[in-house]
Amino acid sequence: MMKHIVFLQFKESLTKQDIQLVFDRLGELREPIPQIKSYKYGKYDSNEGANQGFDYGFEMEFDNAADRDIYLHHPVHVALAGTIIPQLKDGLNSLLAFDYDPTKGL
Repeated sequence: MMKHIVFLQFKESLTKQDIQLVFDRLGELREPIPQIKSYKYGKYDSNEGANQGFDYGFEMEFDNAADRDIYLHHPVHVALAGTIIPQLKDGLNSLLAFDYDPTKGL
């Protein structure tokens, strides 16, 4: 199993509807990329304040790293990423991705 977790900082000028559209379009990737086994997203929701400015995040799950790599390099994903990055506060510096396999441990 491979989890792909991404945290995002959007430009302040984006509306809630603009941001929702980004997450809806990410969810639509499941159609052309069946290797995506699950997809969840949400807004930061804690009083802890340890989010370092990342207000939104999403998680995708894949059976393995090879399936994750298919997603990463799939032309539909690459094209979508090209439309999302300009909506981020500081481009790629406003995105944090973390992938791990919870079945492997350390």
